[in-house]
Amino acid sequence: MFKKSKCFFSSDVQNTHCDIFAEFERDKLASALLSVSAAQIDPDIGWVQLSFIDGKQVVISSISHNLAIKCEIAASYSGQGIIKVSGKQLSDYVKQLPSNKVILKTEFPTRISLKCGRSSAKIQLIHDQSQSRIDIPAPGTMITIKGNHIESWVSSFKDFVSVDDNRFYANGALIWAEQAANNKPTLNAVASDALRLAKSTLSEGIKIESLDTSRILIPRKALEELKRVSSAAPEKEFCLKWHEKELFFSVEADEYTMLAKCIAGQYPPYESAIPQKINTEVQLDLKAIQDSVKRSLLFADKNKVMKLLFENSLLTMASCTPGQKEGEEVIELNISVQSPFEVNYNGSLIMGILGVLTGSRVQFAWENTTRPVKITGENEIGLDVFYLLVPARF
Repeated sequence: MFKKSKCFFSSDVQNTHCDIFAEFERDKLASALLSVSAAQIDPDIGWVQLSFIDGKQVVISSISHNLAIKCEIAASYSGQGIIKVSGKQLSDYVKQLPSNKVILKTEFPTRISLKCGRSSAKIQLIHDQSQSRIDIPAPGTMITIKGNHIESWVSSFKDFVSVDDNRFYANGALIWAEQAANNKPTLNAVASDALRLAKSTLSEGIKIESLDTSRILIPRKALEELKRVSSAAPEKEFCLKWHEKELFFSVEADEYTMLAKCIAGQYPPYESAIPQKINTEVQLDLKAIQDSVKRSLLFADKNKVMKLLFENSLLTMASCTPGQKEGEEVIELNISVQSPFEVNYNGSLIMGILGVLTGSRVQFAWENTTRPVKITGENEIGLDVFYLLVPARF
């Protein structure tokens, strides 16, 4: 599923047993440990590596088979070497400490000791003599964007990435950049599961350093980490790099680096699902339909199917559990529909889409009612997003 390449993660055998004494700012250490923990497949057995090399910066990193993260933080220390410890034990302990200096000492070959104020602990070293490195290949596409733009873009489609599709190549979001007809750069994403699709185009705040035709499939876990780190630093410039042939995606910002191995394979064709001609469209108040769907779901059966009847200038929403309960909601439309029509949708999936829309209005548009409905909100400046939802059956 993932390309195996020594270009991404490599190891050198180290035989360093020099005692290390280091002093950290607790908040910086806790933040770095939180960042690298995203790379661990199983936090209970995952490790973090602390590299003490140049006497000024400590490189904290963690690597799994498809994701690697490293952070550099300033610290004063004596001694040089590489140590590996349980990421969960170290992170859980440090984040509970007060915001004081954290003193770390190595007690080779068995453990490290930690002290902060009146708190102290000892954590066993992992007996792994290798030094793991993160090596980023030459990119095909490289762009820089501020964190606030990245967060809005990723938030618009991240939750629609499938994670259990039998087609392994569908378990990721399709990402690419291009130069639009007006010579304005855009960053594009498509994500879908069995019943929904999201397409998001960002055209604000993008600086292209290099551009090729690479289209890559990014796993959801990498997208979640990208959203987390960008939301934590909305004004920071992030450099995104990727290459279709090398199958990698990386994020760099100051002293932070994330490298993800992309999914190999061709993303399923999606263009034919997008309505080519809109024949019916209605607008509703976003909060009103959210509240109505929430109430209707209280009466739906385990399949969460809801019936939507559009007639004149009203939407009647009904759901039931046969023989037990039923509910009905009525919402006013912005216009009167020419001919009444009825469609069924999964209420939980509708809520998932409504929950990521922006603005106060939502638009539903159909080519015909047997095909996916196109749902849009009031887009933010520089961000164009739409969603598709397949009709459901009772």
